[in-house]
Amino acid sequence: MKNLTESDIIRIFREEWELKVNRLSEEIDVALKAKVGGKEEKHVISPELKILHKKSGIRYTVDSVSPKDCVLRTPEGKTFLVDAETLESEYELD
Repeated sequence: MKNLTESDIIRIFREEWELKVNRLSEEIDVALKAKVGGKEEKHVISPELKILHKKSGIRYTVDSVSPKDCVLRTPEGKTFLVDAETLESEYELD
């Protein structure tokens, strides 16, 4: 039986890490994509997208996105967190 060397262990760790990162990346892509008009997939929300608050009419910029929420940027440059449910009910694409 072959003994594992330090380089073997590092290689195995890197391979496992790569698999984990790829799996997580696919999960995030699924959360951020929606089918539009059949088979075509498009990103629904992505950074720098402009959205409008329905009640106030203020236009915000999407700063970053995660599967359950996103960070919006005000016209003044301040950022705040909005959960997915609030985003869908209180905001619309600009």
